Amino acid sequence: MKNAGCILLLMLSAPSFIAKGQLDPFDSYGTISWDNEKTHLDNFALALQHDPDSTGYIIVYAGRRACAGEARDRAQRAKKYVVETRGIQESRIKAIDGGYRAELRVILQPAPGGSPELQPSSTIKPSEVQIIKNCKRNRPKPRKSRGSKRVSSLLFPELPVICPGNAPSILTDGSNRIL
Repeated sequence: MKNAGCILLLMLSAPSFIAKGQLDPFDSYGTISWDNEKTHLDNFALALQHDPDSTGYIIVYAGRRACAGEARDRAQRAKKYVVETRGIQESRIKAIDGGYRAELRVILQPAPGGSPELQPSSTIKPSEVQIIKNCKRNRPKPRKSRGSKRVSSLLFPELPVICPGNAPSILTDGSNRIL
């Protein structure tokens, strides 16, 4: 619920045409957590749901130092989320590897139906980019369960730990009444 304000704010900046026929920017962001990115993608999906004839463009630019295929992979991940989680038709989403810019940049842009296809505008030549071929993606490592015994004993050191193997046959509420 802490991201609810973000959803409302971004909905107020829905796309519109300006005098020259260009779209006002809808949303863009750089390197952020996956949870924050999902909030941006949720807002993007809401705008697309509001205009069923629109096409959604996800243009990703890798930075000056990037993993091999990073822009393509990020664009595909974002598209997959919008399609599978938010229910937008796959044919309405264009995931585009935009090339390179100084920093990683993701641009989310709904475009009204019938408008010309949006084109990426790379600002860095591929020869100026350091490609990391065998990089590991920043994926959170799964946490190992510490088990109920350790957590329980840290929170309530005076209470015995009851596990399925050592549960008492009769439970009471502390006043010796059987529950």
